[in-house]
Amino acid sequence: MTLLNETDKSFWHGFIDFYEPFFQSRNINTIAEIGVFKGNSIRYLLNRFQNAQIYGADILTYQSTWPVDDRFKFSSFDQGNLSSLRLFLEQTTFDLIIEDGSHIPEHQVMALYEGIKNLNNNGLYILEDIHTSYKRYNSKKIGSIEFNVKQKGNALTVLLAIMHYREINVKIDYQIATLIAKNSLFNSEQIIFLNENIKHINFYRRNKLPKKCYNCGSHDFDFSSLKCVCGIEIFSDSDSMTFVIEKKS
Repeated sequence: MTLLNETDKSFWHGFIDFYEPFFQSRNINTIAEIGVFKGNSIRYLLNRFQNAQIYGADILTYQSTWPVDDRFKFSSFDQGNLSSLRLFLEQTTFDLIIEDGSHIPEHQVMALYEGIKNLNNNGLYILEDIHTSYKRYNSKKIGSIEFNVKQKGNALTVLLAIMHYREINVKIDYQIATLIAKNSLFNSEQIIFLNENIKHINFYRRNKLPKKCYNCGSHDFDFSSLKCVCGIEIFSDSDSMTFVIEKKS
């Protein structure tokens, strides 16, 4: 089994093919990934960026099944703890930050704002599984975490808003930033900061079926219902969204 078959960034979400053109045009030597989980993404990163130092973080303690490599340094902390998050990100400046942690909208907002500060010029910030900030994800539950996002704007809505004003060539001044920040987890100053430091925002949403099911591993589906044979939805409109954010030089 190849490394790409082991990480759901590839076989379920289809993220890797979207990321690769951004990777090819850059020298990536320092990487942070928030959210290690089973360690499959770290294995992929170690193989893909063979000269890079990788800093991993998770609320879990170190797991014996994770890769052992001098280039992989691990920190255990709660992503929702701002002080711990800052200490992790301030270990160095990064060429690539991947946020694949709790998927809680408040945590995504915090990590994005702090992460951009610690990203090298022309670096990449990848905000994975941003579909958990989509209103149709409301009331879904992963483990003990229940998502309720309908009441607040978040990283998804703010990044889409910045993309919108750029597309129609409208400058994001304080008045526009205040409009974007209305009923949002971001304030106006944070939105202005993001807009001033971000060169490009690239959005991806999976538009085909996954290669296999993340739950049972099957590639045989009930195509009429768009579900796996185990019952998992395979083509939900609130799944498999990611941003690749390019910082200004």
